[in-house]
Amino acid sequence: MRKKITTICSIIMCCVMLTGCFNYKDIDNVLFVTTVVFDIDDDNNVITYLEVFQPIKSMVKGQQGQQRLVFRGTGKTAFEALNDINLHCSYELNFTQVKAYIYSEKAAKKGIKPFVDLVRRRIQFYLRPYVATFIGNVEELMKGGFKENEYVGFLLSQLIINTGASSRAVEIQYNDFLNKRINSDRSVVMTAIDIRSAQNKNSVELDGGAIFKNDKLIDKMDKSETEAYNFMIGKVSSGSMEVLNPETNRDFISLWILNSKTTTKGKFYGGKFHVKKIVNVKVAFLESQSPITYNKYMQKQIEQNAEKNIINNCNKIFNKYKEKNEDIFNVRDVYENIYKKGSPDIIKNTVIDIEPHVQIERSGKASTFK
Repeated sequence: MRKKITTICSIIMCCVMLTGCFNYKDIDNVLFVTTVVFDIDDDNNVITYLEVFQPIKSMVKGQQGQQRLVFRGTGKTAFEALNDINLHCSYELNFTQVKAYIYSEKAAKKGIKPFVDLVRRRIQFYLRPYVATFIGNVEELMKGGFKENEYVGFLLSQLIINTGASSRAVEIQYNDFLNKRINSDRSVVMTAIDIRSAQNKNSVELDGGAIFKNDKLIDKMDKSETEAYNFMIGKVSSGSMEVLNPETNRDFISLWILNSKTTTKGKFYGGKFHVKKIVNVKVAFLESQSPITYNKYMQKQIEQNAEKNIINNCNKIFNKYKEKNEDIFNVRDVYENIYKKGSPDIIKNTVIDIEPHVQIERSGKASTFK
């Protein structure tokens, strides 16, 4: 009898658990948002653009397709702009596949505070996508159809992920941006993007950093400065360094960055806050524009030239933004972590000391061609 009861209960449980998802929706009736772009018009109304991915079933069995759609909504708030889109979109919008949140330059200069709360509170909005400021005309960006990838969101995320091949780009996810913007007096650097004109077709380009303070775009970091910035904040994991050939002092040598680690120390004395950045970099010798006699002495000379470059570039960018009173290097955080008290203008009284250690781990051997 007990065995029969157990069997019946098992059958009932299987019937309940294997009936399928009760809220299943046909994928053909869902649009997956890949990019959310926030802009404003001349009357300060919020304009929201959605780039979406629409799966399409093919008439041929086993084949599927897709098409890119762009929706534009306007409202007094970002949420009203989204609802405006729903008025002319007959499909359900799904935000679980968003790859990037993008602010227009116009909206960033006006202030992005009105857009922040929507993404934090709406359930389907995730905080892991990348965030960027677009320098240029948003209408041009939303045309899409770029050579590498027609979807702006996928293209931007692929470009940022590929920064392992280049240390000259700013990378930040939306949750990190939210954490750094908590204190309105602190500066935050966001990825800046632009459209680069090519011979065949335009493409999206990582274009340095957009500097925010109190949720407003106040300055822009040139892409030539971003490698030094990344060394300062400890975000260089790969990329290249170009140094002068010690034998000619004219031609260049390329070093491939294998890994890098930056340690920060700070101490207040003599009325100044002295911050030391210890930058340890391991590299590989990749190329030389002119013949070179490579030995231990030459290796040491190359390492020293690389260290001088790091010192000069880091000091240059630090002094530039120190004069503007823009603490993009988290100096205030270092001070507060050490002395357990705040000092809003500590960047003005900070002296930087860059101590680099570059080590060539290996040098490539030129292939014979005879």
